[in-house]
Amino acid sequence: MERSAETPSPFQRAVAELCRQTAQWRRGKAEEYDRDARNVRTATALEELADHVLALPADDPRVRELQRLTGVGETFAPDQRVLYELGRFRFHHAEVGLDPFLDTLVELAVADRGEQGRFGGRMVPGDDPWG
Repeated sequence: MERSAETPSPFQRAVAELCRQTAQWRRGKAEEYDRDARNVRTATALEELADHVLALPADDPRVRELQRLTGVGETFAPDQRVLYELGRFRFHHAEVGLDPFLDTLVELAVADRGEQGRFGGRMVPGDDPWG
């Protein structure tokens, strides 16, 4: 069965699900730290991001690049920088837009991918245990 451009891909649904799970965690933090409204703002922003990702065409270049960099099949499995920023979306800067943030997630995924197993820098050809 061919998926239409309007139907979110399984990967998009996985991204949205992680956004919603993180939003739920932030709402729990809002209960724990009742004087810090930033947790509620981040939870709301993550729910908006989830809806935004689901509304994008499945062939959106950012979605495809995120899947290439963070996907394990149809699962969204981001590394440290992407996870860190997701959990803090609009926490400090309420004005960050959805599309610019999605662009930033792709940039962070590129940085995370480039760092995997290369903590000591590039190795001499043949000496790289990770390559």
